[in-house]
Amino acid sequence: MKLIDFIIIVLSSLFLLSLLFYLLYGKLTEKKFDVIAEKFSSQFGYIPCSMTIGKNGGLFFWSYKESYLICALFFTKSRATKKTLTAEEIKFFKGLDSPDIAWFYRKYIAMVIGLLSFIGLLIIFALESS
Repeated sequence: MKLIDFIIIVLSSLFLLSLLFYLLYGKLTEKKFDVIAEKFSSQFGYIPCSMTIGKNGGLFFWSYKESYLICALFFTKSRATKKTLTAEEIKFFKGLDSPDIAWFYRKYIAMVIGLLSFIGLLIIFALESS
């Protein structure tokens, strides 16, 4: 077996395992998201549209519900975040306790690993074909 074959097997395995983890862990942690949505609703009096669509939108909109979390936790300085979230809403998400939000970080670390593995596979296949 050549080194390139081994690299392809490792990257493919990483991609598939992270995808499987993302889907299964995401399904298991849906109730934790609902707890955050309830806390948000009790503090601000409404549930954001993306959270509602993601919660009731089925598999297609499954990750869309967490877009508020992504914007508030990772992209706070972005102009798009400032247009959709108020400073109080960002402070709410940043102020969540570590056990309340740890599932989110685990889920998206798995997604990033899978995405990087997929990009690595694309690069290897592109180099192999040329």
